[in-house]
Amino acid sequence: MRFLNKTAAPGKAGKGRKKTATRRSVARRAPSRWRRPALRAAGVLALTALMAGPPTWLIFSGQGALLIEKAYRETINFSARSGLIVRDVLVEGRGETTKAAIRAALDVEIGQALLDFAPQTARKRLETIGWVEAAIVERRLNGTIYVRLIERQPIALWQKNNRHVLVDAEGVILLRDGLARFAHLLVIIGNDAPNHAPALLAVLQNQSILSKKIAAATWIGDRRWDITLTDGIKVRLPENDMETAWLKLIDLENRHSILNRDVIAIDLRLPDRLVVQLTPEGAKKIITPKPGDIPGRNT
Repeated sequence: MRFLNKTAAPGKAGKGRKKTATRRSVARRAPSRWRRPALRAAGVLALTALMAGPPTWLIFSGQGALLIEKAYRETINFSARSGLIVRDVLVEGRGETTKAAIRAALDVEIGQALLDFAPQTARKRLETIGWVEAAIVERRLNGTIYVRLIERQPIALWQKNNRHVLVDAEGVILLRDGLARFAHLLVIIGNDAPNHAPALLAVLQNQSILSKKIAAATWIGDRRWDITLTDGIKVRLPENDMETAWLKLIDLENRHSILNRDVIAIDLRLPDRLVVQLTPEGAKKIITPKPGDIPGRNT
């Protein structure tokens, strides 16, 4: 194979030789005016198709499928050699999900072929993590794997099988251990309690002093709630319109400090009356009036 020198020796390169070299050079470069753009366009189209994932026509069986798979792998390897590799992984929205869990779910390494990473597969694996409610995974042409996490929000500590677990509004268990930092959350008790807790929390979460005295809530008969206060008093809420009943109790406490009396339970299930159960000591303090103490009656 012959190569033309970049500079000719003095006195040996005539005009004719220069023209010949120029003509040869032009003759060789001319095809590139349409071949190279066409090849680049074909390459872009192929890589764009691959960005959507493995070809759907890999459903064939037998030798044809093997050949197609081999061609696909060779294309992936070629894209990596051309610089289309994973250069960075960006994760946003992580609060409670551990880095180790995210790494395991993504299963990606810096330097691997970008087209060899399947975003949808990674997304499905991420969404099996307890804390992750939803995930967005994108594969970008600049070599970045972009991940956006939407984490579940804990709402209560669910007392289940004589122990507490952290749950969200759908009853998904988020944590079983290390719950000390969630001690401020409401303790709920009863089967299916997490699914009904959001409606209860919407009623209880106000700025009243009474709301700060709540110790636990028990889902009763798959119909209604019993609230246990920190001093042991039980408040029985109605099945319907529990917000009105709760506001009535707040008003009674503000005006009469009803909870400071010898009370065991307050029943709010009847819309037109309040039933108060007293302690034995409180009941003894009630003095039955004598007949002469009743106005309008003589002894």
